[in-house]
Amino acid sequence: MSRPEQLAPAEVFYNETESRKYTNNTRIQHIQAKMTLRALELLNLPKDTANFILDIGCGSGLSGEILTEEGDMWIGMDISPDMLATALDREVEGDLLLADIGNGIPFRAGTFDAVISISAIQWLCNADTSNADPKRRLLRFFNTLYASLKRGGKVAAQFYPMNDNQLDQIQSAAKVAGFQGGVVIDDPESKKNKKYYLVLSAGTPDVQINLEGVVMDAPTKERKLNKKQMKLMETRKDYIHRKKEVMKRRGKTGYKTQYLGQKVVKVYQPLPKLREGTPLMKYVKENQYKKLDPNGVKKSLLDKSNPNLLRSGDIVRITYNNKQPPLVGMVIAVKRNGCDSNILLRNSYAKLGVEIRVPIFNPVIERVDILKRPTKYRSRNKLYYIRGTKLDVTDIESSLKKQQRRSN
Repeated sequence: MSRPEQLAPAEVFYNETESRKYTNNTRIQHIQAKMTLRALELLNLPKDTANFILDIGCGSGLSGEILTEEGDMWIGMDISPDMLATALDREVEGDLLLADIGNGIPFRAGTFDAVISISAIQWLCNADTSNADPKRRLLRFFNTLYASLKRGGKVAAQFYPMNDNQLDQIQSAAKVAGFQGGVVIDDPESKKNKKYYLVLSAGTPDVQINLEGVVMDAPTKERKLNKKQMKLMETRKDYIHRKKEVMKRRGKTGYKTQYLGQKVVKVYQPLPKLREGTPLMKYVKENQYKKLDPNGVKKSLLDKSNPNLLRSGDIVRITYNNKQPPLVGMVIAVKRNGCDSNILLRNSYAKLGVEIRVPIFNPVIERVDILKRPTKYRSRNKLYYIRGTKLDVTDIESSLKKQQRRSN
């Protein structure tokens, strides 16, 4: 399934239909509320006073409603007009701003106590237009975000990185802007429920970020493999070395070999230059001719020393031995290439020019008959240029039948 940011820009993807579908989906409402509460838990904001929070990518105000319930004041930013229109219809209490976060956070310095964002900042990693540079947009976003926070302000942004490259790109842009912090991963072992939270602070906060239960860079425990698993994982070369060591320990000193499991390339004897006194390729061609043209009739049609050879401009009929109807056409070109020789035929059916390349030595072809020769042969290149002109071939079969009637 494709990710939304790969299908279209956010302002296009979240149109009126998609925004209402997103907002009215109870499952999405539940997930959005759960992630917003988790972001607030990580921010660890003081409960005794109302905090001024910026909601980046606020959408239709689902996360803003949670902020209102917690007693905080908030402003929401989003790039989708239809999402903000849905938020206005729902009469959310926060102020709303239509803006692209890739162009920066348009608020004066030291405005907000904290910032939350749910499933928004990964859109900055995509170049939706030819002049959009994801690296510059990320730097502009984090620089202006840092400036809009009060000293010690905190950020909790949930996002879905496509890969490790995007994750590193977002973290490095935040560090360049001056932020401190890192990424908290919830349910790291689960593919479906894994959530990434970028938790940052602009300076030293009065109340530290809540990292209860978070394991910081937990070392992975290396499992010891049993002998059976080790044998399954070893290569053929490792197997040979292991067998040698076993034989040495058993005192079998005669077990010495230079073989280490390299791939052996089998070398075949070269083909004889002569076969029955004839050069090999000539012998093969003669055998092919005997098999495909035992009478030598087809070969004689292509022999230039034959006065009745097949030439461009001749009208021929191809007869098949598999109950396929015969094929009639004018020869446009003759290609002589041994048993791969073929001719290019042109005819007209229902006033439509049709061309087909016929391999002469095809075993399905029974015979090739020359029905008519022109009074004067054109050069081969001129035959190519008759297509679509008054000199182009008409229905050859009908023309031949008319001539027979006149002669009779």
